Amino acid sequence: SSAVPKAPGAEKAEATSEQMYPTAQENFKRWNDALQTKDYKKVAALYSNKDLSFLPTVSPNFIQGDEDTEDYFANFVKKLPDGTITADDVQPYGEDAYLHTGMYTFMTGPANARAPVEARFSYMWRKVDGDWKIVHHHSSAVPKAAGGAKAEVDAEKMYPLAQENFKRWNDALQTKDYKKVAALYSNKDLSFLPTVSPNFIQGDEDTEDYFANFVKKLPDGTITADKVQAYSDDL
Repeated sequence: SSAVPKAPGAEKAEATSEQMYPTAQENFKRWNDALQTKDYKKVAALYSNKDLSFLPTVSPNFIQGDEDTEDYFANFVKKLPDGTITADDVQPYGEDAYLHTGMYTFMTGPANARAPVEARFSYMWRKVDGDWKIVHHHSSAVPKAAGGAKAEVDAEKMYPLAQENFKRWNDALQTKDYKKVAALYSNKDLSFLPTVSPNFIQGDEDTEDYFANFVKKLPDGTITADKVQAYSDDL
């Protein structure tokens, strides 16, 4: 077995892409951090005020000017968006421009009812007067599969409940009362493969035994990425 040989000149292009990748990550973080400030002018300032091509996620408009960019983000930041890249690629165009494409997921909405929006993106960043600016940005929701619309509605309805139940479970851990944690698990038809045990747990006594030790580690969990699939109103 051997690696596929690179075409002439490919090594240089690949190296340039690898060198540009940290810049792309840093610039996306700047953009996402600006969203967290809820200052729409700060977000809009990352976009070029000339030669702009902007097709945003939740607007039918083709935005080409800074005023329209500000108008868009004045509304968008009210959704409290927070983006996470789930897959991406960077293509450099010299040292002063690159195309950043991929998939990202936005959490939107108030703290007690956050909901995910999966979307595709493309950014063209270019240095303008020494500063990195967005000259092109296209973002669109991932198309639904056939029959997916109803499933997505059900999942969106169930998502706040999933967040609430995770919080109940994590809050129970904070009490260090292993019986309180174990009580959240069914005492029949249980299938539990815990983090720090090789055992396949199927009963309430074994669940209590596991958490009696686990709470001593003072665990506190935070979800960093998630998805909810609803199978009925009760599942």
